[in-house]
Amino acid sequence: MKNRLVCDCYNIWVEDIRKALEDGADTFEELERSMKLGVLCSACVGDSKKVIAELRKELGRE
Repeated sequence: MKNRLVCDCYNIWVEDIRKALEDGADTFEELERSMKLGVLCSACVGDSKKVIAELRKELGRE
């Protein structure tokens, strides 16, 4: 997946999410707590969940 900005509010990129998943995070809720993904304006929540699902597939963790 191409690196791109996912969350404007906290400047979270696809590669930031990938790193968190590689470090053991597994769900949107875990990233919401640890990175504040989607907590400010919530505009990125839908896209964030799609990115997480796609990255989990790439990492073999469907």
